[in-house]
Amino acid sequence: MRTLYPEIKTNQTYMLDVGDGHQIYVEESGNPDGIPVIHCHGGPGGGSSPAQRRYYDPEKYRIILFDQRGCGQSKPNCADDITATWNNTTSHLLKDMETIREKLGVKRWVVTGGSWGTTVALLYAIRNAAVVEAIILRGVFLARQQDIDWLFNPNTGASQIFPEYYAKFVQGVPTESTAEILEHYQEKLMGDNDFEQLAAAKKFGAWEAKMVQLNYHLDHYKGSHRELLTMAILYSHYFTNHSFIYESEILSEISAIKAIPGYIIHGRNDVVCKPEGAYTLSTAWPASILEMVPAAGHASSEPGIIDGLVRASKKVADFINEKKK
Repeated sequence: MRTLYPEIKTNQTYMLDVGDGHQIYVEESGNPDGIPVIHCHGGPGGGSSPAQRRYYDPEKYRIILFDQRGCGQSKPNCADDITATWNNTTSHLLKDMETIREKLGVKRWVVTGGSWGTTVALLYAIRNAAVVEAIILRGVFLARQQDIDWLFNPNTGASQIFPEYYAKFVQGVPTESTAEILEHYQEKLMGDNDFEQLAAAKKFGAWEAKMVQLNYHLDHYKGSHRELLTMAILYSHYFTNHSFIYESEILSEISAIKAIPGYIIHGRNDVVCKPEGAYTLSTAWPASILEMVPAAGHASSEPGIIDGLVRASKKVADFINEKKK
C-alpha cells in the first residue's frame, strides 16, 4: 500500500489580487518544470495544507495549491471580516483558478480536488476543458440538493446513521427542513453575538468531524476557533445558496469533459459524501475510472484513500509523460 510522499517545502508563495476586494494565497512546490497540477481543497472554507502537496511525486509534478476566497491565508478571512462572503461564489472561485493559471504561465494542467474540492474541480474542468489534461477526485460531492439533504436533513442520510451526533447538532434548532436548519446556523454565524457565533461554529464543525473517518476518534478535529468559524460561515454561505449553481449542473454539463481522463477515489463507507454520487458520476463520465475503497470513510488521511490517490497521481503522470514522447 502506497503512502504519502515525503514532506516538502514550498518553492514560491504568492498573494494574488483577484479583484472584488479579495487576495488569494497561492503556493508552488515540487519540480518547477514538472506537470502542473492544481489541488482544490475541501470545505467550503477548508483551506489548503502542507499534506496536500504529498499526494504528488515532487520530481514529476509542479504542485500548485491555493486557498479559496475567504479562508486559509487568503484575505479577507471570514472569521475576521464577514465581508469576505461578498463576491464569493462558485463562479468567482473558478475565475480565480483561471487567474492563477494565467499568472503562472500554465498552458494545461491536471485538476484535482477532495470533497467540496471535487465540486470546484469538476465545474472548472467543465467550463475550461481545453486546458485540463486529467482530473483526480477524492470523496465526490456533486452539490445536488440530495447531497446537501444527505448531510443536514433530519429524515434522510447521515442523520439516520449517526442519530446521537445529529441530535446534538440540531439541539435548539428548527428542523422542519434542510433550508431551515442552514438558515438558522447562518443567522447565528453571521450575527453580532460572538458567543453565539462561536458556539454555532463548534456545533457545525463537530457534526462533520464526528463522521468523517471510518474509525472515528474524538480528537479528530484539532482546528483553531478561527478555522472553525471560517469553515462554518462559508459552509452556510454556500449551501444556503445551493452552491451558487443550478440543480444537477455537474451531471447536466458532464459531456464537456467526456474525453478527459479521470480517477475517482471514494470511500465505500463515506458518510459525508455518499458513494452513490461517485458511482453516478462515473457512469456519466466515460473516461473516468472509479475506485471504491473498501475500508475507508471520507477523510483524505485514511490509508486506503492515500493509497488510491498516490496511485492515481502516478498513473496520470505516466500517461502524460508517455504522450509527450
